[in-house]
Amino acid sequence: MSPTVQAAGGLFTQVGGVARNSLAHILADGSVDLSWNPNANNSVRALAVSGTTVYAGGYFTSIGGQARNKIAALDAATGNATAWNPNANESVFALAAAGTTVYAGGFFTSIGGQTRNRIAALDAATGNATAWNPNAGGVSYPTVYALAVSGTTVYAGGFFTSIGGQTRNYIAALDAATGNATAWNPNADGMVLALAVSGSTVYAGGYFTSIGGQLRPYFAQFDTPRSRVTHWGLYE
Repeated sequence: MSPTVQAAGGLFTQVGGVARNSLAHILADGSVDLSWNPNANNSVRALAVSGTTVYAGGYFTSIGGQARNKIAALDAATGNATAWNPNANESVFALAAAGTTVYAGGFFTSIGGQTRNRIAALDAATGNATAWNPNAGGVSYPTVYALAVSGTTVYAGGFFTSIGGQTRNYIAALDAATGNATAWNPNADGMVLALAVSGSTVYAGGYFTSIGGQLRPYFAQFDTPRSRVTHWGLYE
């Protein structure tokens, strides 16, 4: 895959009139790549691309011609699964690749051969879980739905009230080296389902109506040094 093409994941059986189960490679002209077909047997909920590898997470147990539980690495040229196999015991909803590390979030409690509650860092070469262990929890059925990486910080969003050893309501910034929560604490009043980072700005979307000390229904923007929202938003 080149930067001009896109991978699309979800729960579907065709794209653009072409049979594709839950994952497809969309070319720059909007057509479907007829040679790339990992053929997942259930939905794909998360994607991340690093170099010649496409990382996929979701509900599947087979993808790229191999048995893979909820998470897999696919060859960007062929769509075949690589040997990388963290073998999550439950669904993966978020992925972020950064250097030699792949961060995963979801509903799992075991991944990469270790106990990891809803969030983990995986070695991009081996698939083994690293020592990084923020341990999301604090509620019944905690789940990490969103991840974004910027420099030495991993941003996490989801349904949790504790993570990285601190009370954090639905959104947190974690030290990429230690897994500890930083002082950044927007304190959302509802689940955070999407995160993106651009420069010094973090964008968050979800079911919240208040975040960073302000009314911000469902969408907000933060300056990363602070946990308060900027003046941009639906309410000024």
